[in-house]
This record gives sequence, C-alpha cells and structure tokens, in this order.
Amino acid sequence: MLTSIRRAFSEAFRNLRNNFFQTFLSVLGVIIGVGALVAMLALIDGLDRWAQERIADKSSLEMITVTSQTGTRIDGVYTPRDTIAEIDEAIMTELLDSLPYDAVGQLAHQGSTIGRRMDSTKLGIRYQAFTMPFLEPIPDSLVLHGRMITEAESRQGAKVAAVNQAFARKMVAETDSVDVALNRQFLLFGDTLTIVGIMKNGDQQGLTAGFPLNTLAKFPDKPRITPNLMIAMDNVHNVLEAQDYIDGWMERHFPDIPEATQSFTQTGYLEELGKGMLVFRLVMGFLVGIAVVVGGVGVMNVLLMAISERTPEIGIRKAVGANRSKIIVQFLSESIAISIIGCFFGVILGMLVASIAAPILTYLIPETEFSAVFTLNTLIVVVIVAILVGVIFGTYPARKAAGLDPVEAIRR
Repeated sequence: MLTSIRRAFSEAFRNLRNNFFQTFLSVLGVIIGVGALVAMLALIDGLDRWAQERIADKSSLEMITVTSQTGTRIDGVYTPRDTIAEIDEAIMTELLDSLPYDAVGQLAHQGSTIGRRMDSTKLGIRYQAFTMPFLEPIPDSLVLHGRMITEAESRQGAKVAAVNQAFARKMVAETDSVDVALNRQFLLFGDTLTIVGIMKNGDQQGLTAGFPLNTLAKFPDKPRITPNLMIAMDNVHNVLEAQDYIDGWMERHFPDIPEATQSFTQTGYLEELGKGMLVFRLVMGFLVGIAVVVGGVGVMNVLLMAISERTPEIGIRKAVGANRSKIIVQFLSESIAISIIGCFFGVILGMLVASIAAPILTYLIPETEFSAVFTLNTLIVVVIVAILVGVIFGTYPARKAAGLDPVEAIRR
C-alpha cells in the first residue's frame, strides 16, 4: 500500500513539473488562502501573547498558591481535620527541584491574635510569618523607618518584626513620632519581638506585624502552623500546567491524606482571554477558509484538465490491469501533491506578510508592541488544510477518471 502511494506521488510530481506554469496559476488560490491563514494565525498568536503579558504585568497571574486542607465541609457544616498536610521548607525545596519549570517559592502563615505591649496593654494584631527571600522585593518606598528583616534573621529565627504605621502608633505616646517605636518590644505567643522596621499602612486595616516563620516556630505558645506555599512561575504561560503538576505531586507526597491540599491561581483572566481568542480564530478562520475553498476549486480544475488530456493514458492503464482503486489513488495523490505545493508557497507568503504587518501595526498603534508568532500549531493546521483540500477537491476528478470506460478512453 505504501509503495503504491509513493509511486503515485512520484508520478504526480513528474506530471506537475511537465505543466508547472499551468499548475501554478491554478493553485494560486491555495497559495493566497494558505498565506492569509498563516499570516492571520501568526498575528493572532502574537496578539494573544502580548495580551497575556500585559495582564501578567498588572496582576499576579504567575503565582500559584497551595494551601493545606484544614477542614471538611459536609452538608454545609464545617468540621476541622485531625490530620493536616504539613508543608515546610524541605517539602517546598523538594517540589521546586522536581518542578519541570523555572520557579521560586515562599511559605507564609497568617492569622490574628491578642498581643501586649510591655506595659500589658492589649493589642489586636494581624500577623504574618514568612520565609525569605520574598517572591517580589519590598520597595524601599514602603519602609518609613528602620529596615526590613534580613534573610539571615529569617534563617536563624531572630525575634524581630516589621510592623505597619498603625501598629507603631499604638506603641508610642500620642505626642511622640512613630519612629520612636523602633527597637521597642511587644509580647506575642509567650515571647517578645523587637520592632526593627516600620512600614506604610497599605491596604490592610488595623495593626499588622510580620516576622520570620522560623521565629513563630520557637514561640512557647505558638499556634498550629499551616503555612501557605506560594510559587511564582518564571513564565506565566506555564502556570496551568505547573498547577496540574503540583496537585499531582502533593497527592503523591501525602497519599494517606485525602485531598490534602488545594491550589489556586489567578489565571481566570487567561482562561477567558483564551476563549475569546479561540472564538476570534474560528471566525477569522471561517472567513479565510473561503479563500482556501476558492483555491480548492483551482485544484479540481487542474485535475479535470489533466484527466481530459490523459484520457488515453488512463484507458491504457485500465486495459493492462489498473483497477479502480489504483486510478483513484493516483489522482488523489496528484491532488494532495498540488495542495502541498500551494501550501508550501502559501506558508512562505504568510510568514512574509505577517513579518511585515506586525511592525506596521505596532507603528500605527504604539501601545500594542506585539510581533508575529509562528508556532507548531500553525504548521499543523496548514498541513491538515493541505490534506483536506487535496482529498475533498480531488475526490470528484479521481472518481471520474476511475469511471472511464477503457475502450472509449483509448479511442480518444
């Protein structure tokens, strides 16, 4: 079977060389249609990438948050779990080492409790205990007084804290400036912390304090520590695949705990964007497909002319034993060969048009700044289009050739 197909293709290309100019004019529609298709897909892929990068710049789309399941909800009733997956730095390091994408991670545990000043005045504190380095550097503009906690202090579990401006105000007299709170101590979970930095209040209301996760683990009256694992992907395009990998990895790492963890991303924007771009591709593909259909008609025309010119040859082939299927394979092979030639030149044309159009569009609309993107998917689509055009528009001529009467064909 493969030998006959290969022979049919060889004969098809030989016949095409003999009538190259005629074939080229007839297949011009395929070249234009495929060129338009390639240019359209390349520009849409470029627009898609540009949009995703713009969205990523304005949000934490590259972030994956993994949390331990601390309870179960049954019929609307929440019950705490006895066994909880404990995520620590060793697990985080092991996961990041096995992750097939570039990423960094950080652990953070947050909660609220009652602390005290050294004079026993109560303080309602929202706290966050974290590992370092931070996934994103803390801007110097957020530090009002003092400094941020260092990585060395984080590793050692130093008893230091960075507080917000509202917290610092509670630590000093009304007549004092907030910077007086630097180096003052407060009580938390049965131990003392020293304030080394005062930050701007930010979006969170109330008194907030941040300190190393290793410090929290040393407190005599520490709470149950269930830190969240935050993973920042180097490439936003890998977020969804990385999330699936992390979910599977956690399931294998905690086999005795059903649904031990759950993960969250902010990729809903990307999913909605992907749906919109898919609809756009389908609509544009339908419109461009009209040009491809016109090209297919040209392919059919070439084959019908070839059958008319080679009717005696077809009659002789049938007379010496060529059956119906062999004639059909021969002309379908020619049809596909013509389509492949048209697609080849169409790809070159499309790449050229897209490469020229992208900088022109960027010049006309400076805020876009996107470029044409040529992907493997585009090549696959073009190959499928070539085969479909060849098969669909070559079937009728092939069946017509196969149906010729050998005696009548030889007489002509």
